[in-house]
Amino acid sequence: MKVSVFGIGTYQLSGPVSLDGKADGFPDVGYDAAINLIHACEDMGINVIDSAEIYGAGEGERRVGKAIQGRRDRWLLSTKFGWRRGQRGERITDAHSNTIRNSLEGSLRRLKTDYVDIYQYHTPPSLDDIDQGIDVLEMLKQEGKIRHYGISTDDSFILLNLLSRSNLEVVQFERSLLKEPRKILLLAQKFDLGTMIRGALKSGILSGKYFYEEPVLDKDDIRKDWFSNLDFSQFYAYESLVPETFSMVNLSLRYLLDSETTNLIVLGGKSTANYREAVRTLQMPILKTETQNKIANIRRRFYLKNAAKKISSKIQFTFR
Repeated sequence: MKVSVFGIGTYQLSGPVSLDGKADGFPDVGYDAAINLIHACEDMGINVIDSAEIYGAGEGERRVGKAIQGRRDRWLLSTKFGWRRGQRGERITDAHSNTIRNSLEGSLRRLKTDYVDIYQYHTPPSLDDIDQGIDVLEMLKQEGKIRHYGISTDDSFILLNLLSRSNLEVVQFERSLLKEPRKILLLAQKFDLGTMIRGALKSGILSGKYFYEEPVLDKDDIRKDWFSNLDFSQFYAYESLVPETFSMVNLSLRYLLDSETTNLIVLGGKSTANYREAVRTLQMPILKTETQNKIANIRRRFYLKNAAKKISSKIQFTFR
């Protein structure tokens, strides 16, 4: 598949949702705004949309389906299965082989299409069900309902298990200035996987917009829990590496674009302006080796700092 370097992540476009009584989505950008954003991204040359059955409890896929109506051939669609919202608002974690076909049929109805280009595990299969799950995915592929399949995971052990027992072609994982998943990257290279990177801006942290003013988050914003007690000032260290006329967003994305293992960066922008700024990164020169080394040093300091915090917490717990 010929993919654009940036893709549209639809988590933030799917509206709020509550799972187990807690926010698990984002404040609603609005139905029309989500559709207009997708159309605007098409005009920028973006041709990939990534969704999941859990986003907005299906509302995300419904909005994508509306946005691509009459223009399905211009888009590569990716969606994920394994997490669903139950009738009582509970989170259902179930990627068992006997649920895959039903999950896909539901996604196809909401997306208003008869196939998806990439179908991914959103949560890992149990090790004793991998072979059965792959059999279902291969059958769906033969039927023309999916073109390729993969997994969204940061767990190299799970990825290796799937690779050793299937024709897995795509992996989606988190990577950013702050996170370098070496084992996942090595497997992607070894098995020639298509890579979809998420978390490039770390939920907005690496956009630079919170460096000087902490975010005020709505009750429907899942980040209210994620950002609890987070010291945003520690991320200022990256700002000195941003070239003149460019932004922190550009630095964060240029770092990923310069890697030979990057095929596609899935962004979670909530406005057309967010995507325009991302596309502007293509005008930014490749990062110098000196800058790459400084980024690695900053990431190492963050890692050591967090490791020290975890050790301290364990010690305090042990002697409490």
